[in-house]
Amino acid sequence: MSLSESPFRCCLLGPLFSLGSALIFPSYWFLDRFLSVVVVTSVERSQGVAVRIVCLLGAPLFLLLFAISLPLAVMGLLLWVPLHQVRRPFCYQRSSSSRVYTGAKVHGPRTFTIISANLCLLPDGLARFSNLGHTQWRSDLIAQLLVAPQEPAKNKTGDADAASVCSAEDVLTVVESVAEEETGPSGDGGFPGQVAVTFPPDADFLCLQEVFDGRASRRLRHVLASSFPHVLYDVGPAGPYNCGFRFFNSGLFLASRHPPVAAKYYCYPNARGEDALAAKGLLCVKVLVGVSEEKQRIVGYINCTHLHAPEEDADIRCDQMTLLLQWISEFQSQNSEGEIVAFDVLCGDLNFDNCSPDDCLEQKHELFSVYTDPCRGRAGQERRGTVARPLRVSRSSCVIFGRVARC
Repeated sequence: MSLSESPFRCCLLGPLFSLGSALIFPSYWFLDRFLSVVVVTSVERSQGVAVRIVCLLGAPLFLLLFAISLPLAVMGLLLWVPLHQVRRPFCYQRSSSSRVYTGAKVHGPRTFTIISANLCLLPDGLARFSNLGHTQWRSDLIAQLLVAPQEPAKNKTGDADAASVCSAEDVLTVVESVAEEETGPSGDGGFPGQVAVTFPPDADFLCLQEVFDGRASRRLRHVLASSFPHVLYDVGPAGPYNCGFRFFNSGLFLASRHPPVAAKYYCYPNARGEDALAAKGLLCVKVLVGVSEEKQRIVGYINCTHLHAPEEDADIRCDQMTLLLQWISEFQSQNSEGEIVAFDVLCGDLNFDNCSPDDCLEQKHELFSVYTDPCRGRAGQERRGTVARPLRVSRSSCVIFGRVARC
């Protein structure tokens, strides 16, 4: 059993959906460019008034082109909106250029590496509200860093970006200082693992959040395909919902070396404010990771989510955590076929931490009695040696944190 690559049951609907998206794209791009020249990042602000004036001269042009392209966008929406209602809420890419995994026999213990990260790959104009620009360039760089070790990142002029890049020596200084302060030089009683400054070269799964921009998603898939032949993307139903409209999907993105045999997306029904503009939810995936010596399938469950963001809405986050526990149990009961379960992992952007007093409600949720966070000692307290506070270093201040929940 494997997933179908097309999100539509009828082969004719895919090209129509692509046509609708193509008709919408010009308006989308002109509006994105308009925001990109109006919203200023700190880097652009430091470049002086003259550069900003030149950029702002393009604003009326992009606004005019947006207005001219609106009739095409309306035609595209007439195709795109109804097809979104019958479309499976995720797409699946299987790379034909990579070696297909066939379920090799597993002898003895085996380790699986899972990376989770929020990339903030919004359309460029919206990413600037988070002081980030150049979404397409960042997606290329991130993908290259994920598939192979790279030298320190370079900015567009070819020089190391001293404002956002810190060396491995800087990071290690922070980690070692905090570890000695909280656990002593021996590290007794601290975190039962290690803090690394590079991505593992042999990661099995990438669970990413906020991959909202379609072109950035396409760049990620193109670069990652050689190392991760299985990708679930464009997760979550955009379009009309109740009395509103979701402008974005969930932003979840899962890349895997192992084939998914079942997947389901659940959308949170209680979003409000700006979070209601995206279809945030939970992606549950069952993957085949091997076969035992007795020829019994070995599978794993990966659950990726992005919870409600506004800090003051702790009750919404708690309701979403209750829902995700119900959904995970439902998904696993529906897809259990008597296999050996190697792991059951929950990861993602929970939008709270285990140290802040303002997050005490979330910290006491029953989620942490079902899944174990190896960085967590108890509610409101991390295990010693797992929290790195910002220190003064030669180039910038770096904060490192890690969180993995698993059974």
